[in-house]
Amino acid sequence: MVANSQGTTTVLATGCSGFLGRHCAAALVRRGFNVHAVSRTRHGVAADGITWHNLDLQSREATERLIAALRPSHLLHLAWVTTPDRYRRAAENLDWMEASLALVKAFAEQGGRRFVGAGSCAEYEPMGDRCIEDKTSIRPASLYGQCKAAFWMGTDAYARNYGFSAAWGRVFLPYGPGDEPRRLVPSLLTALGAGRSIDVTDGSQVRDFVYATDVADLLVRLLETPQATGAYNVGTGHGTAVRQVIEKVARHFHALELVRFGARPGPTDEPPFLVADMAKVERGLGWRAATSIENGLEELLSKAGAFSPQSVP
Repeated sequence: MVANSQGTTTVLATGCSGFLGRHCAAALVRRGFNVHAVSRTRHGVAADGITWHNLDLQSREATERLIAALRPSHLLHLAWVTTPDRYRRAAENLDWMEASLALVKAFAEQGGRRFVGAGSCAEYEPMGDRCIEDKTSIRPASLYGQCKAAFWMGTDAYARNYGFSAAWGRVFLPYGPGDEPRRLVPSLLTALGAGRSIDVTDGSQVRDFVYATDVADLLVRLLETPQATGAYNVGTGHGTAVRQVIEKVARHFHALELVRFGARPGPTDEPPFLVADMAKVERGLGWRAATSIENGLEELLSKAGAFSPQSVP
């Protein structure tokens, strides 16, 4: 890891109260970073190797003060609007784009050296082939994807101007422990585990499901690798039909008859096929996802009796 001028490696991490952020925070601590995390709901208490700061990132002045005080060498930025069923079109995306660019500017002005941010596969143009970082067109269909793509373009410009290194992880379909209750897998576990019926789409969509701990592992790997710049896919490289995931969970509970396929319409602005090409990651970082969709679901199902999903703030 690269140390700052004070001889320590300090990372400022945002979004660590959320689904992926909790896994990233744990990975940062395991890798030996001096972790400072910001949250609107947690206050300055050191716990599990993390120093927490109560901060609303929408407040530019407060953000600038904290960064000036900490002078972090690294910045891992995950915070964004993520509420299911509304995040794709929510006007807050514009607020988060603006606040995130202000965060990056403050980081740059205080001598920050390494930035990694969590982007999205929603930035890619909807198409029927694998998404390749430096080849597939960036033509987002949603406001969420548009704002994520615009933020990365702005961050890249700041990096070139101020001389810090920056990487962008385009996350595909994450799932795993602590997932938001209304998302696909936890909603299935909750409903079917309780013997209730559930409305789903026809399940024909093919997605690259990536386990949360693998997402965290790759994002932190990027943070530790300053020579890795530009956009990187965060996925497995393998596509799975949504219907297969639903049926596997339903069979575990012997509840296939409780699943009403096609009763829920799918989003009109999502492509039928959304799978990452992972060649750039494998070639540049020597990284492959450790958890297959089969093993990831087995892990979750083995704990289904004690399943307790947590909301993302």
